Amino acid sequence: MNHLTHIEPLEDRIAPATIINPYTVTFQDADGDTAVVHISKPLFKSAAKAGAILEFATSTGVETFTGNSSPENLSIINLLGRTDAAGMNISVKVVPQAGVGSGNLHVNVGSIQAANISQSFMFTQNIDLGSIYIQGNLGSITAGGNISTPGAIKSLTVDSMDAVTNSQGQVLTSTVLGTIGKLNVLGDFTSNLNVIGYQFGSIGRLTIGGSLTGDTNGDSGTGEIQFSGHIGKATIGNITGSTVSNPTGSSALNANTGELFGNTTTASRIGTLNVLGSITGGSGSDSGLVFANSLIGKLNVTGSIKGGSGGASGLVQAPMRTVNIGGSIIGSSGGESGFLNGQNFTASGSTIDQPIKSVTVGGDVVGGSGVSSGGIAGILGTVVIKGNLTGGSGTSSGSVFSQQTVLGGSAPAPLKTLAIGGNVTGGTAGTAPVAGTPPTAAVAGDTGMISASSANSIRIGGSLIGGASTTAQTAETSGVIMITGQLKSAVIYGGLTGSQSIDTTQEVIESGYIQAGEIVSLDIHGSVTAGVNTSTGKLANCGAIRSSSDIGSLVIGGNVVGTSANPFVISGQQGSATVHTHTGDQAIGSVKIGGDATYLNLLAGYSPNVSKTTSGATDPAGAPLGTPVDGSAQINTVTITGKLSASNIVAGSQPNSTTGQFGTTGDTLIKTKVNANAISRIASLIVTGTAMGDNTNSGDTFGIVAQDLASVTVQGTQLAVGLTPGTPKPVGSTNLYLLEVTS
Repeated sequence: MNHLTHIEPLEDRIAPATIINPYTVTFQDADGDTAVVHISKPLFKSAAKAGAILEFATSTGVETFTGNSSPENLSIINLLGRTDAAGMNISVKVVPQAGVGSGNLHVNVGSIQAANISQSFMFTQNIDLGSIYIQGNLGSITAGGNISTPGAIKSLTVDSMDAVTNSQGQVLTSTVLGTIGKLNVLGDFTSNLNVIGYQFGSIGRLTIGGSLTGDTNGDSGTGEIQFSGHIGKATIGNITGSTVSNPTGSSALNANTGELFGNTTTASRIGTLNVLGSITGGSGSDSGLVFANSLIGKLNVTGSIKGGSGGASGLVQAPMRTVNIGGSIIGSSGGESGFLNGQNFTASGSTIDQPIKSVTVGGDVVGGSGVSSGGIAGILGTVVIKGNLTGGSGTSSGSVFSQQTVLGGSAPAPLKTLAIGGNVTGGTAGTAPVAGTPPTAAVAGDTGMISASSANSIRIGGSLIGGASTTAQTAETSGVIMITGQLKSAVIYGGLTGSQSIDTTQEVIESGYIQAGEIVSLDIHGSVTAGVNTSTGKLANCGAIRSSSDIGSLVIGGNVVGTSANPFVISGQQGSATVHTHTGDQAIGSVKIGGDATYLNLLAGYSPNVSKTTSGATDPAGAPLGTPVDGSAQINTVTITGKLSASNIVAGSQPNSTTGQFGTTGDTLIKTKVNANAISRIASLIVTGTAMGDNTNSGDTFGIVAQDLASVTVQGTQLAVGLTPGTPKPVGSTNLYLLEVTS
């Protein structure tokens, strides 16, 4: 931070410098450099005229008039009201003097004043400028004639723009009315620049070789560039929010630092933004922030996007076309920290969904403890995350969200392609709030989650893994794929696992879980494992696959592993895309299991709606089945390469209302039928290995149940023969029964 002493306006007097000619003045700067001020118009015709433009000060704030013999600070280049300076070029350079002085080859300028821009624009005093070069730091600049002449500054090149305060400690703001053709900062930018003028408040090309960053005092608004129009192309080393220690607790400290911010009420946009390092949030709100209301055409970040403890820290928010992140997206404790958000604002401040068409992340996407931290949101076209997608303890952390509609339209926009190289893992619910801090939500949800209105293709290179609860919070929707409409194709190259850690006082709901409005094709190469409930904690849909309509094709390469307290659930029901003929009502088309199936509930005619969770491992009813909705639901083919044990394969039927078990005379048809002319049916069940119940609890029964069991083959033997409707038929000497229900 640089500090300016208060300077009284100069009257006609001898300038404390040497006039070389009407275009050139030399002086000795405070560090001993010989500096040259050169302008493109002959305004230095006398000492009085030069003194009216160049205002100098010593380190003590007292002006002297000693020529070049004493060091001086160039405090102000004052061009207010100088219409004869309109369009003028300005350069302030160091002339190297071998063996002379102790200079640092940098000459600083406190401010350039070519416009008086306040709440009431004084257009009569405002002028545009040409090309400006400062071989040192420029504290602030004001320029710009009016909106009708949008070229406020042709180009501005400086070594740095560090924040400067006046004698009252206020950070000086640079305000430009109109367009800056080129802004080139060789080092850091810690100042404050506001480029205004509606669509003319633009920067053609912005280059910051160092960082766009808050100052070392954490002053609010430092390292901030605001614009109302557009930035054609920006290249910045790093964008970094301040993290200065805050002993006073001031909410303003570190806020709005390291910020590239487009106006929220105009069509502000950025053509291309290249960040050579990282975007890093700070401890204040809106720190390490990039925002454009209309569009970012291309965003390239060589490093990572990292959140801080401040809200909206490490946040990029704009409709975006192409995004490439070389590193990771990492959330922190701030809300929307480490977050990529494809939304904008209307004039009223409400958000509107806009598309992010392509996102590539070279590393991981990791949630933090803040809400919506470490995530990606927006209507997404193609998303590639080469590492892992991992939830944190904050709600909606470590997740990918694709919203419903595009601006100006009402049709759902699909998530076209999502490819994740590693695992998708739900977060662990957070800890209890500390006294004196804002309350923490009782539920940590939507962590490690993929959510979209519809999806064409999802590929996960690792596994889908549910999160865990703690003593403080319930964990909901963790390690989840949740598609409102159609899931056309999904491949998980690892497995699917529900939560394996459930606190005794809490619940885990929808953990290691897949749900869609319709599942056309789902291929899981590994095994699927239900959540383990060994205590009095509660769980539902913890290790499950459900469709709100039908499941076309489901392939599980490994085993299906449930428990007696929490069987693994696969369910489907009739939907708009279901095969629905005069006699047909296909809820589940084809299921292939490459290994064993233990404690599996494969249910046709059930919706995903689960109204309760189990009361613990001793609950005789087991995990909830969902809501029975279709007594005419049908299963086409089920093939199990290994063994079938302690499982239920059911179409259109409900369990015994007293025991909650299938395979008994108390089983009934689901009363509601989607197709009044169809009957519930299992066309083909093939088990290569053995089929049995569990034989460990005399009260347990398991069933293969429908109105019509067309074909059930176990170890090559056809068992669905000689069935008496309404009478269970045991499979061997076990407590697994075949049953054709009658009512």
